[in-house]
Amino acid sequence: MHVSKAQTYFDFTTSLNREKHDSNLKTIIEASLHQTLSPITEGEWKKAFWAMELTLYRSSQTKNKLKHAWQVAPLLSENFRKSLLEVSYTLYPSSFTSEITSLLIATKSPAVFIRCAEYLMLTKSITSKKINSLLAKNFKSNEFTGFKILRRRLGNSQKNKRPPLKDLFSKTILPGQTIIYSLQRENRNYAGLVLIRKPDGTFVKNSNGNLFHTTQLARAITNYPFYITNGNTPQGLYKWTGFDTSSNAYIGPTANLQMVMPFEVSPAVFFGVTDDSISIWTQQSYEALLPATWRRDKGMYESFYAGVMGRSEIIMHGTTINPNYYKGKTYFPQTPSLGCLCSFEAWNKNGKRVVSNQQNIVTALNNIGSTSGYVIVIELDDKNKAVTLQEVNKLAH
Repeated sequence: MHVSKAQTYFDFTTSLNREKHDSNLKTIIEASLHQTLSPITEGEWKKAFWAMELTLYRSSQTKNKLKHAWQVAPLLSENFRKSLLEVSYTLYPSSFTSEITSLLIATKSPAVFIRCAEYLMLTKSITSKKINSLLAKNFKSNEFTGFKILRRRLGNSQKNKRPPLKDLFSKTILPGQTIIYSLQRENRNYAGLVLIRKPDGTFVKNSNGNLFHTTQLARAITNYPFYITNGNTPQGLYKWTGFDTSSNAYIGPTANLQMVMPFEVSPAVFFGVTDDSISIWTQQSYEALLPATWRRDKGMYESFYAGVMGRSEIIMHGTTINPNYYKGKTYFPQTPSLGCLCSFEAWNKNGKRVVSNQQNIVTALNNIGSTSGYVIVIELDDKNKAVTLQEVNKLAH
């Protein structure tokens, strides 16, 4: 299926509508937090938390409201506590350590426990030994996948050396498949880079003979780790199943790439088999797609275990989010998502799309006749700078 050129005007992005939208978000925040917090109103407070995260909205009033929310959180639902932990992690990563330490000690919820632990790990306000001790004490059956990942993160003080990157770019990996590489930094505050390998093993090039490439952000607004819902895009393999357009105003009208991770679909869909030769999900069937040198690299299994955790709907899309929310951030003017691969787009005050990395990706795939394949998300290293073509150019030759 060939995807036609996307709609290049979107009413949501006009300057007038951006102003209206920003005003509405501020109203949601102020009106929701003005209500007395109770089991009846916690849904309204969660709407305010979401708007605060999207716009990185902070004020003395919102901080005081969160302080109050932490006081009454034990009386409210688990979903509310997860939402409160998320907004605190996103906006106030060092302000509620005592409250979150108390919750870590008291909670019987695995999902709440891992979120508390990750918050406290941010500022090293608790030792790994203490977290492990509480985990063993409070959860007698601790085979929950999230606990396994958390324990590994707690013990991961020494970085593992990555296998040779060139092996991930070999013609022998996923032969006959289109592969879209999203090359990222460990620090997702910096933009990554997209390259596309054709089914014949060669890479897509521009008309000038240089490698086709675009920037792309794999950062969630929360900056949560990969295994938590609304966290950063997990590393590893995804199946790309085709194109679609979204009704979500923040994604906009540009065609997106539908991606699925392990456990989100059947093994038959992910591995592209028409018989029942692979009928159940196993780590062994997943790792068989990887080069031998990468089969012990923990990062390459993030998408697999994120799938076990129930993460889903991670796609590659454009953006209509107002970049001005993120002025001063190292990823500006790119806009974060809720865990998707977000390709930069710029819209002028009249609502016209003037730049679209997402459309460039779609066009490049159209030009080679590809409508499905695989996506590989990989962190190159821990450098604190955006990924450049110069440093990855040699990998694709």
